[in-house]
Amino acid sequence: MSDNSRVRVSIVGVVIVALFASLFARLWFLQMGPEQKLGQPVSSLGTRVIQTESPRGEILDRNGKVLAQDVAAWAVTVDRNLSKTARDRVLGQLSEVLGIKEPTLLANYVSPRQSPLMPAVVALRVPLAQQLAIREHRESYPGVNVTELTIRAYPYDGLASQLLGYVGGVDAVDPKLFKQLRAKGYQTGDLIGRSGVEAAYESQLRGRPRKVTVQVDPTGRQVGAPINVDPGTVGNNVRLTIDIKVQRAAERALAEGILAARNEQDITTAKTGYTKLKATGGSVVVLDVHNGSVVAMANYPTYPLSWWVGGISADHYTQLSNADAQNPLLNRATEGQYAPGSTFKLVPAIALNQYNVLGASNYVDDKGFVRINGSTFNNDNNTVNGPVNLQKALTLSSDVYFYNAGFDFWNIWNVDPNRGLGIQHVASDLGFGKSSGIEVGDAVGRIPDPTWRAAFAKANYKTAEEVRQNSIWYPKDNIFTAVGQGDDFVTPLQLVNAYACFANATANGGKGTLWTPHVGQSVSNPVTRKAVESYTPKAIGNVTIDPYVLSQISAGFNGVISDPKGTAYEAFKGLPVAVAGKTGTAQIPGKGPTSLFASYFPVDNPRYAVVAVVEQAGHGAQIAAPVVRQVIESMRNLPSTPIPTVVPGAKD
Repeated sequence: MSDNSRVRVSIVGVVIVALFASLFARLWFLQMGPEQKLGQPVSSLGTRVIQTESPRGEILDRNGKVLAQDVAAWAVTVDRNLSKTARDRVLGQLSEVLGIKEPTLLANYVSPRQSPLMPAVVALRVPLAQQLAIREHRESYPGVNVTELTIRAYPYDGLASQLLGYVGGVDAVDPKLFKQLRAKGYQTGDLIGRSGVEAAYESQLRGRPRKVTVQVDPTGRQVGAPINVDPGTVGNNVRLTIDIKVQRAAERALAEGILAARNEQDITTAKTGYTKLKATGGSVVVLDVHNGSVVAMANYPTYPLSWWVGGISADHYTQLSNADAQNPLLNRATEGQYAPGSTFKLVPAIALNQYNVLGASNYVDDKGFVRINGSTFNNDNNTVNGPVNLQKALTLSSDVYFYNAGFDFWNIWNVDPNRGLGIQHVASDLGFGKSSGIEVGDAVGRIPDPTWRAAFAKANYKTAEEVRQNSIWYPKDNIFTAVGQGDDFVTPLQLVNAYACFANATANGGKGTLWTPHVGQSVSNPVTRKAVESYTPKAIGNVTIDPYVLSQISAGFNGVISDPKGTAYEAFKGLPVAVAGKTGTAQIPGKGPTSLFASYFPVDNPRYAVVAVVEQAGHGAQIAAPVVRQVIESMRNLPSTPIPTVVPGAKD
């Protein structure tokens, strides 16, 4: 080979080596350079996790009857890949066949509660005829499918609505709350318990969501089969202490009592011309006195929980939020706050003797009124009861007796503030003025005292002199407190719990236990049906009552119903069940009087406490007492006595 040939071969070799070196350098750069970092977000954007709610657990009554459950329902869905023109045309056609307004269908389609990766659900619970009309003409409904979904259903729809509560979609309106929910695995549109048992037991009722990991193209459309599928789990079942039979009876009696009250005259308006009672709402609570379990919790007005399924409609929301609706979403049993009237006399009855202020056998001359510090305080209807001891004062509902009690306690406090106020102390022992601890939450009410008065004045008056004047705890303040008027406010649940405490004291030698009211009985696995958690009754306080005093208070409550002069005698006449209780009538400025009745039965060995509170419904014996009678009759399988059983003119 010539020298020239060798040179040319060497040059070609160098070029080849250079080319391969460049190629290897480029390969190294592609693998190790910044493009590799840019490829990471591109790769991450190629997958999506589609989360679907697993069925929620069932809510059962104490006997295993289903109150809320997830069931299959047929729905109409519309694909997301339709053009706006095609979508609008399809929704217009669906509007005609489904009988649903097109704006409603569109609102469902664009709802943020639904995943953009899934077909939009535009209609739920579609009847068979409409399903067939769509399926048989599928070519006329491009992108439309009829599919089976799971929705919440209520076999006793309309019963215990406020207690059970409703579920609603998670949204991002509250960033802080949304962040907390995201941390727990919730996504926008997931269902969550919004109130009542659904909210209180959310962690048990909610199943573990089904998660499907898929690949998507740059437009967000799924590509190929799922990469991974986590099937999730069904939520646990929650059994309540509620007896749906008693619940139905309580709601029926309450509704009948309210409708009856609206046909009765408000005798408190006699001087200005009789007017009809308005009876705007109310509550009934039945409690087991031995453990605090709630057997029934009725509210009026009420509504069907099915209104919330699939998102509440504008019409239904208007019905719930309209001022004339009287707030049917409110659980009046736990959140309604009412002046207790004479049902509160249980408290000073105990306090008088616990603090050695007035013996149970001592008499007070009830002339129908009493003058204290220049002011006159009258009995209801100015009734003159004559000499009354504790027993008779309760049976006849002598206000004068308890006006004096309020004044006596004020005098003790005025001489030595360190001794406190006995009525307020006993009220606290019985659970008034604080949360009961029930799972679904409640209002605390208010039992006024000098500390509250001073705080109220400081918050509501401007000048130092105004604050000073309105911070004074006057005798009348304590006098009104003693008879459940003035600034006293309690919930129906607090009231029934206090009477339950007294009732179990009668069977325990004067030692009463105040239990935490509860609606949960147990939590069970939905597959094995075995309990994974059971409720243990919790005592939150106790009251010790002298046995003789206890017997006198008990006799007074018995007399309310069994003595012909008792305030609820007419309402319970002929009932073959021994019941003890107390009527109450609370005067509300600018409104009709609140009708209250607190009771327990059977007298010899109390098992249940029952309270009825009816807004603007007259005297306690007029409406609330007959409502309680009906509930007790149902619990004892007796014929129902029509409401009202008494004529206007009954006293407190």
